[in-house]
Parts: sequence; structure tokens; C-alpha cells
Amino acid sequence: MNTETQKLIGKEISYIRSGFAEELTIADVADHAGFSTDYFNRLFREHTGFTVMEYVRFIRLSRAALLLRTTARDITDIAFDCGYETHESFTRAFGSLYGRSPSEYRTYYENLPMTYADAADKTAAARFLHDHPTFSQIDNAVVVDELLHTDAIRHGICAVVMYEYNGTQFVSDTPGSYIGLDRFGNSVYADIASDDPAKTAEYIGLLRGFSEATSFSLPGDETDVIRTMEEYGISSEVSVREWLYCGGAIQHTCKYSIRRLTADDIPAVKAFAAEYGSDWKVVESLTQRDVFHNAPYDEPLGIYDGETLIAIFRTCIYGKYGFRVGDVEGVAALGRYKNPAFIRDAYTMAINHLVEIGYMPFCSIPNTEDFAPETYGFTMVKTIYTAK
Repeated sequence: MNTETQKLIGKEISYIRSGFAEELTIADVADHAGFSTDYFNRLFREHTGFTVMEYVRFIRLSRAALLLRTTARDITDIAFDCGYETHESFTRAFGSLYGRSPSEYRTYYENLPMTYADAADKTAAARFLHDHPTFSQIDNAVVVDELLHTDAIRHGICAVVMYEYNGTQFVSDTPGSYIGLDRFGNSVYADIASDDPAKTAEYIGLLRGFSEATSFSLPGDETDVIRTMEEYGISSEVSVREWLYCGGAIQHTCKYSIRRLTADDIPAVKAFAAEYGSDWKVVESLTQRDVFHNAPYDEPLGIYDGETLIAIFRTCIYGKYGFRVGDVEGVAALGRYKNPAFIRDAYTMAINHLVEIGYMPFCSIPNTEDFAPETYGFTMVKTIYTAK
């Protein structure tokens, strides 16, 4: 995102946040920005992961959720304060976003167990809480709400992916600063979500002393992370694997075509596998999605040269509260096509596909000769750090 666009989007986010309780339409926001409705809505989605009205709805309802969790105010009063004219319209909107009615949501949080009994579970979060009693476990929905509010671009990718797919558990000792913990086999992955450099550095030190933690990610690019660690006297080894985000589609003309693979494409996938040596588990993905617990996240794409399937691209899609991101995972191409020019074409087509279906592309692929992230408009927002 260039500086001018960044300022524009930031200005309109502030405009929405200041006026979310009023009657606010996409036309109002687009007029304020000085653009046509369709153009600005597309620009806003490409750079935030939300459409304009999805963001308005999220701001309204996440504010309502906070009031339901933290006050005993009448639900109708909360609805009015958050921009809804009737209890009924608020209840419908809240239920569609949070999966519970406002009263059910309030009751759930009133009775949500936040006890030390969780330490009995052999999870990374429970072990961390046991070792660090000043920390407490924070409910995932609370963290996701806050991270999307704070900075959806910097924190939203990890928040949405971990909340929806990995089941990350969050711990904290300070409001606004969190450690997310996941266990993968014998390894533990940790994500630090904080805009406080001192707190970030403190958390790095805690994680380096946490025997199970093998890697963790930090907001910002590699330079920011190294500077933070050096400033606070922490070893600055940083891995080459980075979380990245893309602000929009790339202008591109290609002789190949790309589309989402379905069960009807299984014969083509098998023919591809006979030459390539593997189907990249696409047949399993298309026929046993519930067994592999990847629906609706998995989005296998096929790249075709005419009628022939020549490459398979793996992407995954995630979303929460209208914020939608797509993981650009990687491509398997038949040998006669596998060259840097084709790989660039494949990534470009996959990125454009995700944008076209309403997802903000991101990837965690290292910078290589075949894939240079800056070529595709990606901006680094996370750095993966490997504990030594």
C-alpha cells in the first residue's frame, strides 16, 4: 500500500469509527473519501480485508459485544447506542455475526469458566500459565475483536487464522498485549500481539525461557524486530520465514487459466498425478473434506493450458466478522512448465483469484528466486523468529 492510499484508508477508518452509531452508508463513506461508491468499496476491501459496510457492521457489533461482556446495561439501550433502530434488527445482526443472540452471548460470558483447572490439560497455554501465574487466559473471541479493532492488517491475519483454524489459546498479563500459543506435535508456536516494544521484548524473553517454545512471530518487518531485540539486549537471530499481506490484484495477462477445483475435476487431477508423481492430496481434499477437517478452508486451484491441468495451486481461505484473508500456499507444476516465468504467472493468477472472490491474499513463503514477495505487492507485517 503506498503512503497516500494508506493515509486515505486510515482517514476513512477514523471517519467510520467516529460515526458508526449514526446512520452511515457506503455512499457516505465514499463521498467523504472523494471516490465513487464501487471504486472505494473495492479499494477499501483490498486494503483492509473488509468491505465498507462489513467494517461498519463489525465496529458496531464488536462495540455491542464489549458492552454485553462488561456491563449490565439493557440490551435495547446497547442496540440504540451502537447504531441499531430496533431490538429486533440488532438481535438479527448480532446473531449473524456472533452465532448467539445478545442475551445468549451475555449469559455465555457470565458463565465462561476461566479457572486454573485448565492447567490440568497438557496444552502449551496451560503449561505457560502454570509457569507464569501473573498471566491469565483470555477468551479467543475477545482477543480477535481487539486485534481487528487495533490493526486488522498487522494483526488480523494471525488472529483470524489462529482463532478459526489452529485453535490458539491466548494468555496475557497486560491489557492489549497477548501471547497466542499453539502446539504442533512436540513443538510450540507462539504469536506475540502487542504494539508496546517493551512488552514485546519482555514476552520474547519469557518465551525464550519457555522450554517448549520453538518459534514465534512478531508484528513488523525484520528490521523492526531486530531493532527491538537489540535494544532490549536479546539475541537477534531471525528466520527467513515471514508473514506477508497483499493489498490488491496485479495487472496481468496470461495465456493460462485458473479456477477452483471441484469433484468434477478429479479425473484431471489423477491424470496430473500420474505425470507429476503426486496429487498433493487434492483428491482427498475434494472427496473427504469433513474427514480432513479442512472445509471450508481449503481452496485448491487448477491451472490449465487449454483443457490440460498443468499445475495445482494450494490456497486456504479464512474469515471472521467479515474480515477475509486467503493463504497463498504454493504450486506444484508439471516438469515441462516448471520455470521461474511460469511460477510467477501461477502466483499472479492465484493472488488475483483470491482478490476476485473477496479475500485479501497473504503468504508465509520465504523470499526465493521463484517467489519474490515484493514483486506481487506484498508488505511484511510479521517476522517469524526461531528460538535457539
